[in-house]
Amino acid sequence: MKFNFTLLGLAALAMAKPQAPPPSSSDPAPVPPPSPPPPPPPAEPPVPPPSSQPPDPVPVPPPAEPAPVPPPSSPAPVPPPPAPTDPAPVPPPPSPTGAPSGEPICECGYTYCAEVLMAMEKPWNEAQLSDAYCKTPNADCPEGSPSTNLTSALYICLCGELDQKVGDHLELLCGCDTCLNVGPDFRGRCKTPCLAGGGGEGGGGGGGQGDANVGKSDQTGSTVGRGDRRGRFWI
Repeated sequence: MKFNFTLLGLAALAMAKPQAPPPSSSDPAPVPPPSPPPPPPPAEPPVPPPSSQPPDPVPVPPPAEPAPVPPPSSPAPVPPPPAPTDPAPVPPPPSPTGAPSGEPICECGYTYCAEVLMAMEKPWNEAQLSDAYCKTPNADCPEGSPSTNLTSALYICLCGELDQKVGDHLELLCGCDTCLNVGPDFRGRCKTPCLAGGGGEGGGGGGGQGDANVGKSDQTGSTVGRGDRRGRFWI
């Protein structure tokens, strides 16, 4: 038992940390470390410039750009005016001559050979001349047909008003064997006296050149009554 305690004691000594031997009096004393250098003195504050020199100008910030102005709003489009309605067509004014427009006409009071009437710009046709022939008072028209040659008949243009210039009413003046349309006045006239049965009332003669059968007219131009029609009668 005692032996065991001895072994344990030796083991404990072996495991224990060896201690440094105490310093001997002959060893010199350790040198203390050098003291740190003193701190540097504080820096002097900057010296301001003398008052004679103006201070540096403070930079002015650039002006801020103005906000962009919004474009003006465009006005609302104006609707176009309504298209004008076509007015009713104006009827053509009445013909100042008293004669219907588009129909053949004649100059009031003038005498015309049938051939001249048929050659006008708005020509008369044979049916119109035959109708005027037979509607003339006292004209010889057996069975509604002229008794003399229609194309050589002499007609007069009669109008309802004294100041009327042209019209469309013809009446038979004379049934001629030959109807002349010569100068100087170029008014129709018969070459010889009217043929039998070929003259209307008041117009039994129409020969120019001083024909004796002039009826109720004179060679200078008298007013002749034909029913309710009046006009200047020139031969």
